[in-house]
Amino acid sequence: METEPKRQGVGDLVNLAAPQKGRLILSGVFAVIGQGCGIVPYFIIYKIIAEIGSRPLGDVDERYIYSLVFAAGAAIVLKQGCLGISTALSHVAAYNILHDIRIKLAEKLKTLPLGYFNRKNTGQLKKVMSEDVEQMEIFLAHNVPDFIGAVVYMILTTLVLFVVDWRLALATVIVIPFGFVLQMMTMGQGREFLSKWVAATEKMNAAMVEYIQGMPIIKAFNHTVTSFSKYSTSIEDCSSLENIFSKRWYLPTVVFSVSITANMLLLLPVGAGLYLLGGVTLEKFVFFLLLGIGFGSPVWLLIQFGRVMERNMECYTQIEAILSAEELSEPFAPETPGKGIFGENVSFGYNKENKAINGVDFSIDARRFVALVGPSGAGKTTLARLIPRFWDLDAGSITLGKTDIRYISTDNLMDQFGLIFQQVYLFNDTVIANLRMGRPGASETDVIEAARSARCHDFIMELPNGYDTVIGEKGVRISGGEKQRLSIARALLKDAPILILDEATAFIDPENKALVQEAINKLVRNKTLIVIAHRISTVIAADEILVLDKGRIAAKGTHEQLLSENPLYKKMWEAHVSAQGWKL
Repeated sequence: METEPKRQGVGDLVNLAAPQKGRLILSGVFAVIGQGCGIVPYFIIYKIIAEIGSRPLGDVDERYIYSLVFAAGAAIVLKQGCLGISTALSHVAAYNILHDIRIKLAEKLKTLPLGYFNRKNTGQLKKVMSEDVEQMEIFLAHNVPDFIGAVVYMILTTLVLFVVDWRLALATVIVIPFGFVLQMMTMGQGREFLSKWVAATEKMNAAMVEYIQGMPIIKAFNHTVTSFSKYSTSIEDCSSLENIFSKRWYLPTVVFSVSITANMLLLLPVGAGLYLLGGVTLEKFVFFLLLGIGFGSPVWLLIQFGRVMERNMECYTQIEAILSAEELSEPFAPETPGKGIFGENVSFGYNKENKAINGVDFSIDARRFVALVGPSGAGKTTLARLIPRFWDLDAGSITLGKTDIRYISTDNLMDQFGLIFQQVYLFNDTVIANLRMGRPGASETDVIEAARSARCHDFIMELPNGYDTVIGEKGVRISGGEKQRLSIARALLKDAPILILDEATAFIDPENKALVQEAINKLVRNKTLIVIAHRISTVIAADEILVLDKGRIAAKGTHEQLLSENPLYKKMWEAHVSAQGWKL
């Protein structure tokens, strides 16, 4: 059973940024310099007012005033320049980190057993790899420099204010802690909501993907967004959560917003009273008014940073849950695969309660044609996918020759297999790129030769750009038979010694079926062939047929032997023969 993802903390986010710490530290340095320069113009205004107020107008030192104005302008330019450099550095660091995370996620997914993808839906994985990773960019490129700048600005401003006049400084900052206390009191509720919101968003993403993928059925049965209840319900759940959160938070947010700007309510009367009593000069009073107005801005940024941190820790928790998922183990000292496939007491279940395969023994000699038949749910596809180690066994062993598949490196193991399933997956790329999935370094000549052998060269050349034609997501721009022939060409190009076919001609029209069958005949020469048969007539020439029933091998033998010896096989054959005469 999958455990709840371990919640990540601030330290984990710091470790995430470690590979780019040089750029991020430099970004922070420039942010500090920039924010420091941002205080200079206010201090210069203070000095200018002091100069003007302390002398008659005719005695004011104009050169001194102009030098102050120039210094203020230079500080503003320097501030913007430093903040620009800080932002550029943080963005470069962020995009490099995002690149590394996405590569790690892609590489990790490749190492996970197929059972992981049975537990996770497409919407969940899409959200993590797209939205959650993108959230890291906002945090690293924007929030980190802003946080550093806000902290530095607050510290420097507070120090300057207390140096100038501690009484006015106290009036400026005394209300700020109340805002922080209020936010801390509501922080726990925010964490609880965030976890619920993330779960609801994952469900909505999954429903959205399912809605798009099921569009042909939805249109055929005249459904709408609202009648597709899974999608509409997931949207309503998200909306309801956000409404609840908004109602719960709007009052604390308003009170906090008022509290960080309420310093003016205290600073104005205190400053005016001290000025009228002669306790402070006019330039000090104006200086405090100028800095006091903007003092709440960095405080607001700090609070926003805390909320963003919560969101980012939740996102990184989901990312880390994938990166730390248990993967198929790699052997410490990989061994070389031998000839033939042998299974001993093979058991496997998708859950602890039910075994899809239970105590199965089998042997498939090299260059033999073996078929797997049985009723729906008998375990045919599961057994075929256990052989190339799509999952690890619960018990028993599968070996290539005398070498357990667990002791063969994944790359070497997958080099032994070519797989063709009923549902052909083609990428939204060119024909030649899809074919080269079988052998990435294949020359164009090799690709064309494989296409000719698979009987698909002619229709490829009729496409708008031939082999450079982009065939659309899942190959939507070509027919089912053409897709199947492309998958066979891909397998021909790989030229693996063992082939696993999941009834490649089951749902193909007669014209394409003949072409696909011809292509398969080319493909299987001198190969070990394992066919998952849904129609017995396609495998009557097999060297051996394994009859599966309820996860066990009920019988083995040739077509003729099984017809005379096994009631289940005979019943399946008779049902198949009788179905040939069905008419609509």
